[in-house]
Amino acid sequence: MNSLINKLKESKRIIFLIAIFIILIIVSLKFYASKVTAQIIPVSVNISHLAFGTVFPGEELQGNFIVTYGTTGDGINYRIVQRPKPCPTENPTCGPGGYYKDLCSFLEKVNVDPGETDTENQAFVGPNDLTDTWVVYFKVPAIMGNVAQDHTGGIISEEGDYGCDIAIDIDIKDICDPAQNLVINEGFESPVVNTPQNWNIYDSLNLPGWHVEWVSAQPPYNGYPQPVNAYLELHRLVMAGWLPQEGSQYAELDSDWDGPTGSLNGEPASAKIYQDIPTIPGLTYNIKYYFSPRPSTPSTDNVLEFSWGGTVKDTVSAAGGSATNWIEKTYSFVATGNTTRIQFADLGTPNSLGTFLDNVSVTCQLP
Repeated sequence: MNSLINKLKESKRIIFLIAIFIILIIVSLKFYASKVTAQIIPVSVNISHLAFGTVFPGEELQGNFIVTYGTTGDGINYRIVQRPKPCPTENPTCGPGGYYKDLCSFLEKVNVDPGETDTENQAFVGPNDLTDTWVVYFKVPAIMGNVAQDHTGGIISEEGDYGCDIAIDIDIKDICDPAQNLVINEGFESPVVNTPQNWNIYDSLNLPGWHVEWVSAQPPYNGYPQPVNAYLELHRLVMAGWLPQEGSQYAELDSDWDGPTGSLNGEPASAKIYQDIPTIPGLTYNIKYYFSPRPSTPSTDNVLEFSWGGTVKDTVSAAGGSATNWIEKTYSFVATGNTTRIQFADLGTPNSLGTFLDNVSVTCQLP
């Protein structure tokens, strides 16, 4: 009888399992040597950790987290992975290698959304399945030598601090396609210029992809006030030898106030254009564009400023010859935010002449 009582007492001993789950979002570079960690990518998680605190052997506990799709496109495949949890060096109960004692093997992750078939090894969120709700089930193990006869869970060798990191793992190839140009209307082919003069001006509302602003406020010119809406000028076979770098059209950044049927000439119409490109922090992006001076104009009329992420990266200038002369410019930069602005501005003499731009591209680079 005393032996049975002792066993019952031993089965009620408290063990101190501090279960801390850091819900991370990682980018898995399968088949690549280097790694990139991105805190915000095409999915997000509603919490940063789950903590169960002090628990008892045989307890069955649970917590949940929600994975949310946060971008446009066809959706994203992911899986849930577990990793040893780093332990502070000052913690005397740390396990080998500077990690908490392993709790991962005692956890089960289950998608509880009705009608879904997601598993931790193969899951999906997208436009028609915006969220996945996951429950983490934790059946508290017993300490070896202190196991009740009715204990059905796992067994550990000692009490202490236990942990496990849970991560949302995405193959980088699902979110970085080096063949995809992230710039919209990269060649200024839309809208199609259909005026008899073969050029026209367009504001942001009528120019897909690009936002247009004046480089600076200007006083009235020949009695005409500067338009409230800024315009970008597009050309389509304006003159012999004025050829685009690709396609049928290109842009002139020293634009125009009143278009091909207006009466103004030489007005200060320097414009800047930009797009906010979706980027992944930590990834490298390759930028390419083509600049040409306007034929038969001096270099002072053709000064193009290029900015990336709010920082001026280059200024290009050249004098025009008898025809367009497209100069290729290339750069590579590491993104630091979820969107990065690419911008071009005319810094030449503001006289409605100069600074051609065509075939802009931004592509991500696999490590």
